[in-house]
Amino acid sequence: MAEVRLQAERRGGTGKGPSRQARAAGKVPAIVYGRGMEPLSITVDRREFVTALLTDAGINVLLDIEVDGDTTLALTRELQRDPVRGTLLHADFVKVDRTTEVEVEVPIHLVGEAPGAKEGGILEQPTFTAHVRCLPTEVPESIDADVSGLGVGDSLRVSDLAEGRSFHILTDAEEVVAHVAAPMSEEELEALEAGAGIEQEPTDVEQAEQAAEATTDDVETPAEGDE
Repeated sequence: MAEVRLQAERRGGTGKGPSRQARAAGKVPAIVYGRGMEPLSITVDRREFVTALLTDAGINVLLDIEVDGDTTLALTRELQRDPVRGTLLHADFVKVDRTTEVEVEVPIHLVGEAPGAKEGGILEQPTFTAHVRCLPTEVPESIDADVSGLGVGDSLRVSDLAEGRSFHILTDAEEVVAHVAAPMSEEELEALEAGAGIEQEPTDVEQAEQAAEATTDDVETPAEGDE
């Protein structure tokens, strides 16, 4: 489990003004809270924090947040990002204890090749994370889901995932992690497109027929007595 030391400073003011000033200075406004402590408003260096999040542990990286010489062991509980640019606006850190279990979301990675996909099926992954309980120092970086036994129509569920010795999966055991769907027929695709209001492009034959009809319509039929 990755563990990163992160220097932080106390944040004197609250509200949009001080937060905006902190972000302009390359800082991320944040708060640290947890059992046995008063919530603490801080700022952390944006570059250092982003670098920590880029470790294999991702958002579950274990942080040693140092403020005024005191260190707090914490996990990132929530990140707020700019909806357009995706830049960090605010972070919530929760204090943890090395000997007390926590609950976190862990990514699920599909591994192997599904035979059903080779047969024309479509491999789908409805569930991308699993809710896990474990010690902070033993959070897995990811959970592998082996799809090498999936044929067309087969599914892999949470109950099929192997639990490690250090963590317990709390997600509903019947939740589908991966599924190989049968290839969609042309009729099903047309019905789906019609339901979505999508007009299909005419085929070459249909285009030729439409052109022929247009040409016929352009030729005037002589009226009686004009011959």
